[in-house]
Amino acid sequence: MDRASSSAARASSRRTLLLRLFLLHLGLGVVLRAVLWFGFRDGVWEPVAFLGVVALGLLRDACVAPFLLAPAAALLGFLPTLLLSRARMPALVCFAACFGLLFDAVVQGCFFEEFTARYNHVALDYVLYPHEVLVNLHESYPVPAILAACAAVAAAAAWLWARDARAARGLSWRGRAAWSGGWIAACAAGAGLLVALPTKSFADRAADELAHNGHEQLWRAFATAELDYAAFYRTLPRELADARARATIGMDSAQPMRRFTPRRTPRRDLDVVIVIEESFGSDFSAFYGGTKALTPRLDEWSRRGLALKNLVADGNRTVRGLEGILCSFPPLPGDSITKRPATEHVATLAEIYAKLGYDTAFVYGGRGMFDSLEPFASKNGWSEFIEQSDMPDDAFYTAWGAADEWIFARLFERQKLARAQGRRLFATMLSVSNHKPYLVPERDTHLETRVGTREGAVAYADWALGHWLDQCRDEGLLEGTLVLVVGDHGARVYGAESIPVGSYRIPALFLAPDASMQERAIERLCSQIDLAPTLLSLAGVSATASFFGEDLLASPPDGPGRAWVIHNRNIGLLTDEWMVVLGLQQEVSWWRRSDRISAKLELVAPGAVPPRLLGMQDDATAVFQLADELYRERRLGVLEARRVLSAAR
Repeated sequence: MDRASSSAARASSRRTLLLRLFLLHLGLGVVLRAVLWFGFRDGVWEPVAFLGVVALGLLRDACVAPFLLAPAAALLGFLPTLLLSRARMPALVCFAACFGLLFDAVVQGCFFEEFTARYNHVALDYVLYPHEVLVNLHESYPVPAILAACAAVAAAAAWLWARDARAARGLSWRGRAAWSGGWIAACAAGAGLLVALPTKSFADRAADELAHNGHEQLWRAFATAELDYAAFYRTLPRELADARARATIGMDSAQPMRRFTPRRTPRRDLDVVIVIEESFGSDFSAFYGGTKALTPRLDEWSRRGLALKNLVADGNRTVRGLEGILCSFPPLPGDSITKRPATEHVATLAEIYAKLGYDTAFVYGGRGMFDSLEPFASKNGWSEFIEQSDMPDDAFYTAWGAADEWIFARLFERQKLARAQGRRLFATMLSVSNHKPYLVPERDTHLETRVGTREGAVAYADWALGHWLDQCRDEGLLEGTLVLVVGDHGARVYGAESIPVGSYRIPALFLAPDASMQERAIERLCSQIDLAPTLLSLAGVSATASFFGEDLLASPPDGPGRAWVIHNRNIGLLTDEWMVVLGLQQEVSWWRRSDRISAKLELVAPGAVPPRLLGMQDDATAVFQLADELYRERRLGVLEARRVLSAAR
């Protein structure tokens, strides 16, 4: 065999092996889409849509394949003959590639089960916190069995597929140049086609997610984490934007600070405690309109206080909840304001209470570095941060930190200390137990729930909350404390909408000593960004700050409402019957629902939107545009705060 024929044979064996890996990648994509379609997608069987998802998915998988298989191609093309033949390197390369493809398919399936999405900003964020993620995976899934199964299949594939390449020799320099040039061309063609393909091909969000693949979506999440808002999203001329923002929320770029005047004037200074419950969706509460009855203690206390029965979370991440609840800031695409670089002295409730001379404490069961919680808190008004390292050694721990009852215990201790010292306290608590792997201590929740299930974790979280409230009542702490209990986001994402707001409904409860604020409910649609102004109003605090929300006490409790929402790269404004969504590349879409509590929305063609509603897209555009401008120019903050008490003390 001459040199040219020998080189061609060696290249052919390499191409055969890579072709087999390529086909495995495509086959796994088809199988995964079928499993996810039939396992997690709601709705009737739609064969045309399914075939469209599979076809688009195959095309996208083919575009991504050159990047995924690049390490294997580089090893096969550039390793010298000694390693290729004697060490049987082709078999090892095949094993590693097969194992990676198989394990990735399993991980993508697990991720889709939780978020009904491919890899997105959540996955990107979790890469930064390997301790929590790896321990969580170990506690939530049979990881050794999964690894063993993937390894066994990969070993079989390597033994069957790599035999042709075991006698391969190293390529000449000319052969290596041709090999690498061809691979670079394949990568360039794949990237170009991915850019040309539309990001949205279906009206159903879940179908669109299935038609993509995780690696493509992960890259998009990385590329849009710190994107230039004005370059990618719909904007208005400055003068028009200011006019719309002024009419919508009462602030603009010239006057970014708003004056909040309380509607209530308590007779004494009140301590303030905000309890933010992890993944506490309204679905779990019968009182808040859910189909399950897992929160009897929350429901019991909600009947005693001021309950918000139609509150919509900003998004589906804890940091989005913190951004809305504590900063009254609308959700911008990319990272939450709590994680962005310029987050020092933004407007927060803690900044306001620090100006009033309160002690300010943040109590969290996990590690303060997670999601940049401690750095954000320490720069924005919280003088004390209690975290996992401050919990007792004998506490019940999971990947996310100490179980809720131990977090509440530290909060309770801090409340009693402030009361004993005659100090006023503003405290924020973030729970962790209602999170995969749903491992919680066995307690008498009076509900038949299994350990390690979401329902069991919800029941335990409700038990811990009720136990703490009982303690505060028995100790007399509630007599001088304003309490806000609220979910950070819903339990899981579901729905076909580009922003699945049906899964965003969360409970919220204010407990105040004021008898007129007890045994009441607000039925109107409201947003997490409305909680801070409402809390100040109930506490009798006047403030001038860059809060975007509204005082719910200033409007009819059953009147029309609105909420500001986000999902991945889409942001929107939701009203009782409509939602306008602003997407990348200045996209605008419209969704309609039957009433303000409906969880299902239908896509409406732009031409079918009533003319009287078209101004809604300008309102949404103006507010998000203003939020981006004020953040970039660092014009967020608190100017002043003072207490407003009634004459009788």
